[in-house]
Amino acid sequence: MTPIGKLTFAIIGLRLFGATGFLWGMLLGHIIIDRSLVKAIIKKRLNELDDNIRLLLPYKIYRIYNQIHDNGLGKIWGAILGGLTYGWSGLIVFVVFGHYLFDSHTNRTGKDLRYGLEDFWNCHLAKLAGGIIGYSLKNQIFIFIGVIIGFFIDEYRLEGGFRKVFQTKFWSKMNVIKLALRSHTAKDVSFIQSMAGLSAKIAKADGIVSENEIKIFKKIFNADKNPQIARTFNEAKKTTDGYEYYAKQLKMVSRNNLDMKETIIENLFKIAVADGELGETELMMFDNIADIIEIPQGNYTLIKNRFILKPKDHEINQDYETLGVPFTASEKEIKRHWVELINTYHPDRIQAAGGDAKEIEIATQKMAAINSAYERIMKQRKAG
Repeated sequence: MTPIGKLTFAIIGLRLFGATGFLWGMLLGHIIIDRSLVKAIIKKRLNELDDNIRLLLPYKIYRIYNQIHDNGLGKIWGAILGGLTYGWSGLIVFVVFGHYLFDSHTNRTGKDLRYGLEDFWNCHLAKLAGGIIGYSLKNQIFIFIGVIIGFFIDEYRLEGGFRKVFQTKFWSKMNVIKLALRSHTAKDVSFIQSMAGLSAKIAKADGIVSENEIKIFKKIFNADKNPQIARTFNEAKKTTDGYEYYAKQLKMVSRNNLDMKETIIENLFKIAVADGELGETELMMFDNIADIIEIPQGNYTLIKNRFILKPKDHEINQDYETLGVPFTASEKEIKRHWVELINTYHPDRIQAAGGDAKEIEIATQKMAAINSAYERIMKQRKAG
């Protein structure tokens, strides 16, 4: 999840129209790119292009491409955008900005900035839009009115309607988690605690919480190092009653974050299938959870099918084995394994390491099998 649309439009708007252009650029970039299918379509097309490049490049060039792909896209974005809008000074400034914001994957501050900016706009979209309209009209009264109207629209959008705003017991029902959403750290804690409770409810759905389910839960959430998470899980696993409560908490935490909603469903399925097949009760719970957190039906169905529909085609099963991934793996996981195998078995790499003709031939055959397996799996997933 990155605020690429907002930042791109904002920088262009700032260059062309000053402060007003900057604000409108942020708003339009958020609506047109970051919160729309446009971003997903662009990402899909870039992934397809990336796949084709990786299949064609010789290893020496591939290594350079790999470095650029993993550590240079943010700097390239900054160089192009900064250079076109502000010349050499803009190029230097935005290369540094792109590196810090997008390429420094281990930088916690950069990650917090990306997620914080997205959450801020998702939570306050109508208020921001009202304020920007008022600012454009150069009238402080209109700014105030726009923000107030936006407040009520945001309440309707995030809480389910105006009626909740005016309920007599509205303030008495204020959930602590709603206030905690203002803090990114508190939000992380709330997410993990709610996931722990819901995971336990799912594991209990078939009557008993198996050792495998506990093991998968601990692996996903690193529960051994967090006693509070373990206590939440152990308390919640006593019964399946009340799982809706945890799902509603996750709805508030995830809000309009589709990536987070997909992660919630995917992790729950991983825990549920740890002891074997999914039962009817578990599937009913999953369907209800999907409705509560408001994940789009198509996204939910794609994830669900990965866990309940095992490939019947023997060749496809072999393809998953070739890549060393389970059929329930996400496309991101599959691609990650594929890239690792390319790095390991690329014939040019074997030759550069001093391998003989036989070793190079074996590596070539292995690479062909790896690439064919990856292409068939991706084709099958797109078709299904």
